[in-house]
Amino acid sequence: MSKNKSKLMLGIGILLVLLGGYAFFLDPIIGGIGFLCGLWTIFLAIKALHGKSLFKDSTEEDEKR
Repeated sequence: MSKNKSKLMLGIGILLVLLGGYAFFLDPIIGGIGFLCGLWTIFLAIKALHGKSLFKDSTEEDEKR
């Protein structure tokens, strides 16, 4: 993933966390889900910014054996 896409993903994650925190006071279930999705998106964006792949590739496991 390119750096620009990772930065966009990070921005979306921060926005989700903020909006999920706001929505939590209106509806705790929807707000909590939005907050958790935002945290997960931030985690994936930071991982992508460091150059690591987002998901494990099956070929990487075969090469290690």
